[in-house]
Amino acid sequence: MTALWNRVTIIGCGLIGASFALALRRSGASAQIAGWDSSGSELDEAVRTGVIDEVDQAFANTGVSSSDLIYLAMPVGKIIEFLRERGRQVGPGAVVTDAGSTKVEICRAAELHLSKAQQFIGGHPVAGSHLQGLAHARSDLFAGAPYVLVADGGPDEEEARTALTTTLCLFGACVTSMTADEHDRVMALVSHLPQIVSSALAAVTKDQPDADALFGLSGPGYRAMTRLAASSWSMWGDILTTNSTETVAALDSLVGKLTAVRDELRECSEHGGKLNMTRRLFGESGPA
Repeated sequence: MTALWNRVTIIGCGLIGASFALALRRSGASAQIAGWDSSGSELDEAVRTGVIDEVDQAFANTGVSSSDLIYLAMPVGKIIEFLRERGRQVGPGAVVTDAGSTKVEICRAAELHLSKAQQFIGGHPVAGSHLQGLAHARSDLFAGAPYVLVADGGPDEEEARTALTTTLCLFGACVTSMTADEHDRVMALVSHLPQIVSSALAAVTKDQPDADALFGLSGPGYRAMTRLAASSWSMWGDILTTNSTETVAALDSLVGKLTAVRDELRECSEHGGKLNMTRRLFGESGPA
């Protein structure tokens, strides 16, 4: 196939960035794949293993990149920092997209710090793992997974959006469009809330005086529920900070249900009675 992009630069050669590069290579969507990472060792490894073809030297100094697609695969705070401090190093006419887990603050930073000659399309691959780093990258990471593209832009970005959508479809991703506000509300419910619940559950158990014995007796259900607790705070701190309002709303909904269950169980323990509301929470209805 004819390459959709002459040269793509991956900024951040960790799990997502390296997987994007491998998917580009497998699909033939880019003629050349460059990269940049603040970690010299990660960047060297990406070149050594053939994840990228070369280092984008523009980002090693004050040059302007010749790439026609810049893919920002870093924690949310680092993406915003890149747009603020290095947006001028993106070439005119280039498309910039990101893999950040929140979108409102990133899209606002792009609007402030990129010029009209550059096109920004916010993105979020709903894929990945609690395992991080280039060593865990794979070319099929996005296959079958949702991939959100932000639809806040105007008709001027239609050509870039089509090329990016086509690229992601070649990866096997399930592309969907929504506004940045819609994205952040949805992710608060289906991603950020589960992360907090998992971490809180693990913390409750860890705080018990017999924590080691409890862990030894835990089954697959507990392990599945607490798997996310191994995720990195360096990533989640930025996510929760930039989507605090929607995450609070999601937490309020969960706390309301947990409080109702607690109160009903307390009433049952002290005075007897049926667990009607709790039964409905389990998806059961009708007489007990």
